[in-house]
Amino acid sequence: MRRVLIVFVTGFCALPLFAIETLVIGSGGLPWTVVVDSTGKVSVAADSIWTWPVAPRQNIAREVFAHGGQAFAVVVGQGAFGQTTRSLSVPIGIEKILDGNADTAFNPDDAEVAAQVDLYIDLGGHFGVEQIRFFPRLDAEHRDDYLQAFQLGHNRDDPAGFTSAANVAMVPYSLLINNHINSPNDQSIVQWPLPNQPTEPKEMRHVRIRTLSERNWEIAEIEIIADGTVAPAEFVSQSLAVPGGAPVWSRMLINGRDAAEFPVIVQTRTGPDPNPIHYFLDLTKSKTLRLVTRQGWENINTLSNVERGEARQGPVLPNPLWSAWETVTDGLILSPSPLEYMQFRIEWTEPGIKIETLTFEHTNWPIAEVLEAEINPVEADAGSETHFVLSLQVQRLNDTNIPASGFRHLKIFTPAEITGVDRVLVKDVEALFKVRQDPGRGFEVELWDRIDPGASFIEVFFRGRVFADGTLFRVQALDERATPTELETIYQFARAGDVNPLTPSATLTVRLNSLSDPLLDDLQSTSRIVTPNSDGLNDFLLVRYNLLRLTRPAPVFFEIYTLDGRRVRQGFASADQSGRFARIWDGRDQGGFTVEPGLYLYQIQVEADAGTFQRHGVVSIVY
Repeated sequence: MRRVLIVFVTGFCALPLFAIETLVIGSGGLPWTVVVDSTGKVSVAADSIWTWPVAPRQNIAREVFAHGGQAFAVVVGQGAFGQTTRSLSVPIGIEKILDGNADTAFNPDDAEVAAQVDLYIDLGGHFGVEQIRFFPRLDAEHRDDYLQAFQLGHNRDDPAGFTSAANVAMVPYSLLINNHINSPNDQSIVQWPLPNQPTEPKEMRHVRIRTLSERNWEIAEIEIIADGTVAPAEFVSQSLAVPGGAPVWSRMLINGRDAAEFPVIVQTRTGPDPNPIHYFLDLTKSKTLRLVTRQGWENINTLSNVERGEARQGPVLPNPLWSAWETVTDGLILSPSPLEYMQFRIEWTEPGIKIETLTFEHTNWPIAEVLEAEINPVEADAGSETHFVLSLQVQRLNDTNIPASGFRHLKIFTPAEITGVDRVLVKDVEALFKVRQDPGRGFEVELWDRIDPGASFIEVFFRGRVFADGTLFRVQALDERATPTELETIYQFARAGDVNPLTPSATLTVRLNSLSDPLLDDLQSTSRIVTPNSDGLNDFLLVRYNLLRLTRPAPVFFEIYTLDGRRVRQGFASADQSGRFARIWDGRDQGGFTVEPGLYLYQIQVEADAGTFQRHGVVSIVY
């Protein structure tokens, strides 16, 4: 029910039928201002989107105008009939408070505005601010023209509608300093934070100085010191469609380069209709929900067939026919294909990143019209070798004429440790295949015979160890196609589905059997005796262990102790996530000297959010 942008890609060289095509957003393609659905704390122009660069301790007040910000005033008064009035203006000389020159100043008398006025600075972006200072000219003549009674405040709101004096004045501002008439400021230089205030930086878009007395004053300069960060920014597109029906999305490029080079997160989702979100009205008389457009939900009184007072805004829910957001990984678009519509969003993780073009590669010639997969079993013991079956179904729908090519390559992306691939069945018949393992990322199966795109059922039997709850096995089919100029690689990710009636899992995610298991498990060593004499036999202690259920890297320590508790070797090993790991001790202490013969205790310790976990073992040093 949201707007949909139907994209007709033009301006590209003619390509052979079914070749890889591109959808370009930004410079040389569809303007960013046309495809935008919503934004947060990001600057948008037709040819680019960006967040401003900023360095720690940088005075961003000097950059206000360069960032597209502004300085202005709002005077609050009373009209002829006693009503409150607000007038917005850009007083003469107000730019002097941002010019970096402490010898020039803004004086309300010179600008012919009241001494009691609200001054606003739009920073032109959202920044983390750790300090604000303002002061008059500090020569003998002007240093006493400082503000005595005033309020210093800020807000984080986007500037939409701020051309209205009423809006800009009514937006709530959080107070940083409040010097009222009964407790006036007596310092020429005003600085936030005050000595008795916390020093944590605050996110800001606007700064306001509200003067509270008629005393003469001036401001020569305001300094707004950034902490080097910007607020998380986001750009969300409309639903996009390309000519040709249901494309298979493949790679994504940023500014014509590998997306992994940029500190941004790009996510996509796909669906069969232009409405990733459903908006409902709650009909109070009939006690039912009615599906409406986004515009109808936001403005319920504009619906001609809904009486005033009969309806209220109801729930806003994801469209169940649309996929969940998937993060573009290694430049690959992971959302299910082929589906007619696609939506993307971008999140910035660092300041100063400018995106001019976003290029989505696609083809209207899928590998398979329907490609679904599931894994079995869906539960496994943490760190234990488990026999898995990956089932894959390839189908063609009866009511469409979408061409499909089939494939010979399957890639399974997973963080699980793959210990072996035993066999592959195609339509219950043993198939010839080759395997290439990619430790930490999964494995690839190359089939001898091509898979029929019309109707095929494939089973891959393999062994592996799962270390984290909710481990995903993502399935990708690949095909190589020759064009008049080159050999193109096309891929398509399988959707999770119930494809095997004998194993109705309908998922590609494996859970761990018992969530009560420890995070550190299966500590093993190669030998209980180490002879560090460089003869090639038992020169080292090799310790292996499992880290389980970690969702993010945690510090791991490998340490050696004497039996009376004295530490002889210490060290931070690494920050690791779930998996199988190994550590080595060469029989030397912290200073690099060989330890005395005897018994020693080795310890693996992980410091996770759930707590600190340890495992120990004993080793004998013998000469």
